[in-house]
Amino acid sequence: MISFATEFPIAHRHRLPGFLDAVRTWILGSPHTPLQPDDFLGLGTRGEWNTQRGVDRLDVLSHSSATVDAAAVRYTKTDGDLEWVTTIVFSREADSSWVGIRVSCECTNPARRLPPAKKPVVVRTLLNDLGGGADAALDVLNVAHRLDNADVDLAARLLTGRTKCRLPVVYVSSGFDGGYTLDCDRLASDLAGMAHVVVEPNRPFSLRLKLDVGDENVYGGTIGVYWPDGAGRRSFFLGGAHDTPGDLAHAIIDEVRSALVNRRSLDRCTWSAVQTLVSRSALDALKAAGSQEVDKYCDEFDKELKAKDDLLRGAEKEIGRLQAEIRKYEARAPMGAGLVLRTGTESDLFESEIADIVRDAMEDAASRVTADSRRAHVLAAILAANAVGGAAGKMRERVKDLLRGMTTVDAKIRRGLEDLGFAIDDDGKHYKIVFKSDDRYTFTLPKSGSDHRGGLNAASDIGRLFL
Repeated sequence: MISFATEFPIAHRHRLPGFLDAVRTWILGSPHTPLQPDDFLGLGTRGEWNTQRGVDRLDVLSHSSATVDAAAVRYTKTDGDLEWVTTIVFSREADSSWVGIRVSCECTNPARRLPPAKKPVVVRTLLNDLGGGADAALDVLNVAHRLDNADVDLAARLLTGRTKCRLPVVYVSSGFDGGYTLDCDRLASDLAGMAHVVVEPNRPFSLRLKLDVGDENVYGGTIGVYWPDGAGRRSFFLGGAHDTPGDLAHAIIDEVRSALVNRRSLDRCTWSAVQTLVSRSALDALKAAGSQEVDKYCDEFDKELKAKDDLLRGAEKEIGRLQAEIRKYEARAPMGAGLVLRTGTESDLFESEIADIVRDAMEDAASRVTADSRRAHVLAAILAANAVGGAAGKMRERVKDLLRGMTTVDAKIRRGLEDLGFAIDDDGKHYKIVFKSDDRYTFTLPKSGSDHRGGLNAASDIGRLFL
């Protein structure tokens, strides 16, 4: 079972020996490997090479010519009833160098659950030793790309897939208060070699970007995972299913990892591609020498054919997966033209806000139409097919908990309201609270309350007006 996969560019100055040195560093740096430095003495031998100690085995294919450097490393490690296979492929061509990594885990005990998938250490080792290269408009880094106010066009091209980046883009929008939902550089470090983390500078930048991408940008602290070639996005909010920044970061990382596992590898970053180069090189050498060793010639020819067959099977598997995806989405699609809802000048202030408002309105309408009428059936079907997000209800309950028995806005209440998206101004005779920095949604709270029910009354008014 494939548990991890990625491809990313590395600094183009490195050749085959540098890559193999990094692989040696990775393996010998593990406290769990039985392999010793002496086992690597033949590493770098052109063609096929392998070494083994105990149950751990290292197989290497390498090829070097005037135009291409390529190597494929397969490290097989057995840990009890688990067998881990890590395949790393290096491809250096005229204008770029890439590395592909795939990790699979198989268990001989059907009753045992496989361990959770995670990013392998070799990704960090390769980036530290070789450095990240240019992926179209962005370099591969282990820190976030921070945009400035002049980068609106770059942001628009990233979100619409027009930069031709291979890696997905994780776009971190500025919150309504100017802050960010999580630690952007830590997220970038966790996703290094898997995705680019891009951070917008401020809220006005988000409003300008909105015009250039047709409202397709995330905003207000939301984080969007944008797929290459403009193939859609996934949005992640703090709240609901993700209660803490840590939960949110884990969800984003798992989303990216799952997508990369299911994506077809670059042809140049596969074991079969390197096997083809090695076999072709051996065939060319035999021909140049006028060899009459027919058996050896046929063996090399058979290896090349097998490599081609492997590539073909991979392509056929990918076609089958895409056909299954098409069928899945066709099954979800309505028989008619479907329903498109445009929100005009309004956008969500929190997760699924507008969708829940529309659903509430439809529930109210469904209670008023004639029973067993066409309208009743259509409204019932739409309501059944669209679950309530529930964020507004949780926020209303949180406001009630905060303001119950309130006599003044103390530090706990202030912190809780700010976490919900309220800005608090204590100048003047009353506290002025503004929801999501939108002055249309302003409410006043007394600096000293006399009625013990005043806080709950205020919470009810806030919920009715804003949530």
